[in-house]
Amino acid sequence: CRSADDSCLTSMARSLLLALSAAVAVAGSEPNPPTWPSTVRVFDPADSPATIEAAVQEAFKANGGPMENGQFSSKRFAFLFKPGRYSVEVPVGYYTQVAGLGVRPEDVVFASAKGVYCEEANYDPSPGALDTFWRSAENFLTEADFNWNNDGFSGMLWAASQASPVRRLVVSNDLSLSQYISGDYEAGFSSGGYVANTEVKGRLNSGSQQQFFARSMHIGEWVGGVWNMVTVGVAGAKASHCGANPITHQPSYVSVNKTPVVVEKPWVSTDAAGTYWLNVPRPAIEQSGVDFGNADAVPFEKVFVADASKDTAASINSKLKQGLHVVLAPGIYSLDAALELQVENQTLLGLGLATLVSAGGDAVIRVGDVDGVRVAGILAEAGPNRSKVLVEVGTGAHAGNAQ
Repeated sequence: CRSADDSCLTSMARSLLLALSAAVAVAGSEPNPPTWPSTVRVFDPADSPATIEAAVQEAFKANGGPMENGQFSSKRFAFLFKPGRYSVEVPVGYYTQVAGLGVRPEDVVFASAKGVYCEEANYDPSPGALDTFWRSAENFLTEADFNWNNDGFSGMLWAASQASPVRRLVVSNDLSLSQYISGDYEAGFSSGGYVANTEVKGRLNSGSQQQFFARSMHIGEWVGGVWNMVTVGVAGAKASHCGANPITHQPSYVSVNKTPVVVEKPWVSTDAAGTYWLNVPRPAIEQSGVDFGNADAVPFEKVFVADASKDTAASINSKLKQGLHVVLAPGIYSLDAALELQVENQTLLGLGLATLVSAGGDAVIRVGDVDGVRVAGILAEAGPNRSKVLVEVGTGAHAGNAQ
């Protein structure tokens, strides 16, 4: 290491962590790199664009395209990209996650005209994007410069509604959150979207979005929207005002200058040696703008990767009881008992919108009276028997620790 900059120090710290973890025998130590099931595809910059796009298009044929194709599909996908540049175009359909495997978003760059994008699931203005759910884009930089709507905005398109988060991105140009099809009387409807911990160097055009929430961002300018635009900790957001302005056609905005307290979603990264890490962000207080650091790196020797084709509540719980973190590969897990997180600072992370179904009426996740647990990236679903609760956190007897 020839310099004392942050990236060099981070590399030294990760190497030390790996050496220590290798020196200490850990019960139930897991393979690193992990063994990913077929629902996870890991791409390298050396892979040909044709190979990458063929895999993506195969998933999109099943879970994407017009007329809400794939909305109730049983298929789940995660496309993970190692650090480097990719001149590929990646449409994102239902139950699909696209994520970079870098320590920072800038480590993975999409350099094509469209890059990673989400079109509305129905090209009719109503519903437009109102049924465009259950997908995510995370942890990369996009240099997309495509003019999607012929409205002066060029860049990334994410025309989606609920449960379709955009997190931890750097958008070099504009970010458009709704789609207009030439010849229609208006843009496709969209509602309930979410963007967090993202830098938009150009403009964010919310277009037809209503009831939109953005948090911990830095943007060049916020443009448009219908009503209920809410921002928290967004540098560059509009000032709060009540009621839409009929003259300027500007919607109402609620802007809170700082995020009072937040813990960002964990993410997976890999390094040049092929070692995988689970990055677990620490709490942040009074935050404005993005935060791409502030995380503890856990080597995958301490992370169990679950496979929906063979793992059960019993097999996953046995790993949780050992104190391991768990990453759920994409798939549908039919559980006859809840997954029990009873160890402090334990993480349960789903990839590709991993889906937990209650087979017998129990909860699918139960968190004990312990501090620091993270649960993210998961769909919890009721099964054939009625469940009083699907996700249970604590007994109510534990005050917890805000730090």
